[in-house]
Amino acid sequence: MFQKTKPNDASDQHEGWVFVDPAKSSTMVAANGETYPTDDCVPDTVNHVTFVRDLFEKVDPTPRTFSVPVLWDKKKGTIVSEESTGILRTLDSGFRDLVSSDVHLYPEELRAQIDAVNDGIGAEISKYFYKKMFARTPEEVAEIATKTDEELAKLDELLAKKRFVVGNSVTEADVRLFHTLIRLDSYQQKTDKHLTAYHNVEQYLRELYQIPELKRTVHWYHINLGIVNKAPQLLQKVRLWTTTRRMTAPRLSKRSAENGSRLSGSTWCCVL
Repeated sequence: MFQKTKPNDASDQHEGWVFVDPAKSSTMVAANGETYPTDDCVPDTVNHVTFVRDLFEKVDPTPRTFSVPVLWDKKKGTIVSEESTGILRTLDSGFRDLVSSDVHLYPEELRAQIDAVNDGIGAEISKYFYKKMFARTPEEVAEIATKTDEELAKLDELLAKKRFVVGNSVTEADVRLFHTLIRLDSYQQKTDKHLTAYHNVEQYLRELYQIPELKRTVHWYHINLGIVNKAPQLLQKVRLWTTTRRMTAPRLSKRSAENGSRLSGSTWCCVL
């Protein structure tokens, strides 16, 4: 969650991500002044710092943006990457001499297609999804919602013909889409379209959610808490979305009779 990263310095109003140890504190006051339980939060067990900002200033005290995600090199004691795609690719291919794996999320023969999805429909859905959180007027919200619906309709049409967006198994493009789509219903308002309006997208998300390695990255309470930190003015909406959060997990966990048969007569192999 977010807190003031220099709480004892009145001249420094920066708010950023804080590491929380549930064993030491069962609740935490976020930047919006509300108190939240710290269940399943993870402390920094390497440098034992309090804020993500502390990691950046440990490397370089120069003022800058203190962003996440961060990939930290324990041996060199420094940040080696703070870009999500770069980190994803490093984790996919950078440690094969230490941990054997048959999974290849960014295979060379599919890279052009994966890049096209990442830079195209994937980027558009993500862009409009996050822009909506910070929209300030009803007109802006409506315009962004329309754009989001258009991109989801394109994805739904694509998934009517393909099980995965690129190739015949899960790739980086699917992983990136998963982490946007899994948040979409939780962040929608009651008047917005939900994923149930896009049959193929919903079935696609449900199938990805069955993969244990993806499923265990999803924490429904933390997803809702995340928007409170990014846009505190939306706190009341998050309270309304609690019902959505409760409904989403069982809906995605339930194996549909249509799972694996979204494309009639097809057989699939999915590994991650």
